[in-house]
Amino acid sequence: MTSNIRTIALATLVAIASLSQTLHAQTAPNSARVNVPFSFDYGTKHFAHGVYTLTREGMNVLRISSGTENAMAVIQTGWMPTRIKSSEVVFRKYGDRYFLDEVLIADLGADITVNESKAEKSAARELAQRGSQPATLALAFLPEHTLGN
Repeated sequence: MTSNIRTIALATLVAIASLSQTLHAQTAPNSARVNVPFSFDYGTKHFAHGVYTLTREGMNVLRISSGTENAMAVIQTGWMPTRIKSSEVVFRKYGDRYFLDEVLIADLGADITVNESKAEKSAARELAQRGSQPATLALAFLPEHTLGN
């Protein structure tokens, strides 16, 4: 009898957790736009300057697109509501090359970090060998940002 109660309780908890994630995913929007005034790298692709749409696809993938160009990369999401003051896209600059680094979403307290590509790791090594550190540059979302889960 005790075993059956535990099984029912566990099943109920799993169902509630699944339902709350499903409802959150359905109500939270998943895209934002940003105007990038310089060329940059994301994942394995190189992008020219322009307006880009960022779209979360599941918990671990971020897609960036503009017209016919698009790419996907693996991301990690953290939640830091007290640290994030504004919604923005952050780039790292190594010499004259920019790489998409993270997306900060103030109203959700989300910090979406893009995993470093091989090209970025190489650029970081070259810069470190010269005794320099990368710079960072943050760009605000265009009005009506909605990037979430």
